[in-house]
Amino acid sequence: MKVTRIIALIVVLLAVSSTAQAQHRKKSNNSRQFDFELRGGLNFCQIDGDGSGSYDKLGFHGGLNTSFPISDNEHLRFVVELGVTQKGSHILTNAMDRTISLLYVEVPLMIAYDMLYKQQLRVGVGLAPAILAKANVTTDGSYDQLQSENYKRFDAIPVCVSLRYRITDHIGADVRYYNSMLNTAKENGTGTYRIVRSNKGQFNRLLQAGLTINF
Repeated sequence: MKVTRIIALIVVLLAVSSTAQAQHRKKSNNSRQFDFELRGGLNFCQIDGDGSGSYDKLGFHGGLNTSFPISDNEHLRFVVELGVTQKGSHILTNAMDRTISLLYVEVPLMIAYDMLYKQQLRVGVGLAPAILAKANVTTDGSYDQLQSENYKRFDAIPVCVSLRYRITDHIGADVRYYNSMLNTAKENGTGTYRIVRSNKGQFNRLLQAGLTINF
């Protein structure tokens, strides 16, 4: 089922890309162009509610996205992306040394606005639903099966805020901030909450920094 969902997400993105190319061939107006972007880099991660509070778990991310105008204003665009991202945390106390590594396949969906000369600066906001592909937790240097199986299949509605600046016509730098709105753990010895107290547990939070290739 996990592989089926991942394949379905890839098919959706390819369908969007095919539609984009078809629309691009039909329209000569530059304001209707679809653009494509490869992105990748590092994640600085933590999990709110796990007993640790610093971005000291490193991860990685990579993805492919496309965007298209959603109004007559060519600067206002909708971004669809398919990618992989590694979330988690590092808990280091006198009693425990635990590393939580969570690999997700994600589909960020954002409203973006392009600014400056040649639309070099793009700001965006949206949601980035994600499917857990692999969870690996080590406690005091050993694989912790119980904790590794304690994470839900979906990180359903992480809020995503994005900022990208194109250094050249094809190369750019970007940063993103993610914050999960729903509990991602099955069982919680401790925890915090989001929005309402009944939504209690562990929540992924991370900063991304990386490079983009636009074409």
